[in-house]
Amino acid sequence: MAKKRLRPGRVAAAMLGIVVLGFGADSIRRNMLDPNSKLVVSGNFKSGSAQYAEAPTENQQKLGNMPETTTAFMGVQNLGYSELSLPSSRLAAGNLAIVDEKHPAGEVSVSGMVSLNSEKNPCYSLVNDTVVLNKDAAEALNRMMSDYNEATSLADFIVYGTTGTYTGSDSLCPRYFPESAMGTTVDLALMAYGAAISYDGCDAEGWIIQNCARYGFIVRYPKNKKDITSQEYCPWHLRYVGDVHASIMTEKGFCLEEYIDFLKDHTYDNAFAYNLNGVNYEIYSAVSLGDSTPVRVPVSGNYTISGNNSDRYIITTIKN
Repeated sequence: MAKKRLRPGRVAAAMLGIVVLGFGADSIRRNMLDPNSKLVVSGNFKSGSAQYAEAPTENQQKLGNMPETTTAFMGVQNLGYSELSLPSSRLAAGNLAIVDEKHPAGEVSVSGMVSLNSEKNPCYSLVNDTVVLNKDAAEALNRMMSDYNEATSLADFIVYGTTGTYTGSDSLCPRYFPESAMGTTVDLALMAYGAAISYDGCDAEGWIIQNCARYGFIVRYPKNKKDITSQEYCPWHLRYVGDVHASIMTEKGFCLEEYIDFLKDHTYDNAFAYNLNGVNYEIYSAVSLGDSTPVRVPVSGNYTISGNNSDRYIITTIKN
């Protein structure tokens, strides 16, 4: 058989081909690893788009609200937020709703109420065994009364009323406030020398007035605010608004009406930032547009919504 001879031209061409293939493979590898590489990926990711994803998702709000149906924003500006639609009926619901003769309470969820007779600790007593209270407020009340007992060695408070308070001529809490229908207020009296007496916020029992904000309560009608609240100072009437709101109001010296007015200047684009016990909050309001108001909320579910019972919603978020 004749021997085949390798031609130099063919060898050179083969070697050139190998080099070209090597550079091509290396270029592909580099592009795949380059974070600035403009790869086209099929799917619903739209960088910089202002469009919304249409598929709704259910978010369980970890701060205590009812679940809401939301639609996720896909734009970079609103990354991590969703949009939900609120009915006008929600304006009268929530811990920050102002309820009075002109603005009645909204529908109260029975499932959110508990019997204090079965939930209370030994550090306080009840006017009777039918007293009910919002579940979150009840838990906060138990913690507050336990700490009060530890601080003063006293257990002399009586929950004289919550949703219903006796206001006869001999009552220790002579006024009834329409907001009590919400189930988030507590009217207090004291037990002294075997008899019930009214609570004036003084002496050792003043600990409650000084510390209630730590547990999410405020003195709903504080001193020197009658021109705003239309009510005299009522140390015996506490309202649960949540610890972050109670802390802000106490720090700024606001009554609830002043706080609601303050939040009108803080919208989604200008949220009020606040840190409480190492947790970062952002609070903003959204004007009600009637029967369907779009509101932006975190997709994480770390938020609560309250109406002010007038013209807007207040959204409280936890920033991770």
